Amino acid sequence: MTRPDPGLQPERTALAWRRTALGLAAAAAVAARVLFPTLGVLAVCLAAVGGAGAIGLWVWGSRRYRQVHRRPDGVALAGFAVLATAAGLAALLFVCRR
Repeated sequence: MTRPDPGLQPERTALAWRRTALGLAAAAAVAARVLFPTLGVLAVCLAAVGGAGAIGLWVWGSRRYRQVHRRPDGVALAGFAVLATAAGLAALLFVCRR
């Protein structure tokens, strides 16, 4: 039995965020086209906000993927464990000193 590649899950998540960003951009463009006769320039402004949100999602998803992909497995968990242990020891010292 083969083990799944740990690098595939972050890649699938990044692709899902890209699909979401593309969907938001497409929805903003369609909304501008449909609503322009009714709302005029306001429809274009709303589409621009949707497009900016789509670009933001794309950039955020790409940065997050690179950040997760660079980090070796278990580093975040080990870092959290060290911080939690240090906080526990600090609290124990605080209580014992009183």
